[in-house]
Amino acid sequence: MAAILELKDLCKSFGGVHAVNHVSFKIEKGEILGLIGPNGSGKSTCVNLISGVYKADGGDVLFEGKSVIRTSIAGRSRMGIGRTFQSPKPFTGLTVFDSVYTIAMQTRSYKEASKISGEILEQMGLSQYEKMRCEKLPIEKRKWLDMARVLVTRPRVLLLDEVMAGLNPNEIDESVALVRRVNKSGITVLFIEHVMKAVIKLCSRLVVLNDGRLLTSGDPDTVMNDPKVIAAYLGRGYHHAEND
Repeated sequence: MAAILELKDLCKSFGGVHAVNHVSFKIEKGEILGLIGPNGSGKSTCVNLISGVYKADGGDVLFEGKSVIRTSIAGRSRMGIGRTFQSPKPFTGLTVFDSVYTIAMQTRSYKEASKISGEILEQMGLSQYEKMRCEKLPIEKRKWLDMARVLVTRPRVLLLDEVMAGLNPNEIDESVALVRRVNKSGITVLFIEHVMKAVIKLCSRLVVLNDGRLLTSGDPDTVMNDPKVIAAYLGRGYHHAEND
C-alpha cells in the first residue's frame, strides 16, 4: 500500500525541550494507525505539526508525496488533512445541525451544504440531536460532533486526538464502531489514544513515542509485548495481565 502521509525527520522544540526529536513514520492509505506513548511523549505535537498548528524546526511532512511544511492550516484542510482536538469546543449558541452546516457552507451552495450536513449527522449518529444546542450535548456526543465538523470538509486523512478520553466503557464501544465506519468510508485515520482497549480493536499498526523520539513501531501484538514499551508506557501490570 502507498503512504498517504509521511513524517520525515520531524523536529520541534519549546524552550530547549525537544517535544518532537527527529521523528519519522508513514501512514498507509486506508489504514488506522495508532500513535501511542506516555503523556509528554510528543503525540499531540506531531498532530499539530501535521495539521499546521505548529511550524516545524526541521524535517518535513509529506501528503501524497508532496511537502506541506509551508502550507497553511486552511490549505492543508483543503488538501484533505482534518483533525480533532482533545477537548471539543462546540459553537456555543448554535444547534448541532447549524454547527456542521456553517462549515459546509464555506465550500458549497446552501442546498448542497444542507444535504451533506444531514448525511454527516446521520453517519455520526447525531440526527436526533440536530435541533439541540451544541453545548447541551453530553461529552461523548460533543466528541462525535467534533468529528462531524471535520468530516463535512471531506478529509482524506483524519487525525483523532484522544477522542475516547473521559468516556465510559459503553461509550468507548460506540465510539470504536463509529471510527471504524468512518475508516470504511475511505478515510485514513491517525488514532492518538491512551485507551488501549480501543487501540487494540481499531489499529492495524502502532507507532510508539517516548520523550519526543520514536521508540518502536509494528503490529499491536508485537508492540504491546515489547519490553521497551512496557517499561516506558504500559507498565508491568499490563504485561502480566496480557500473558496470564
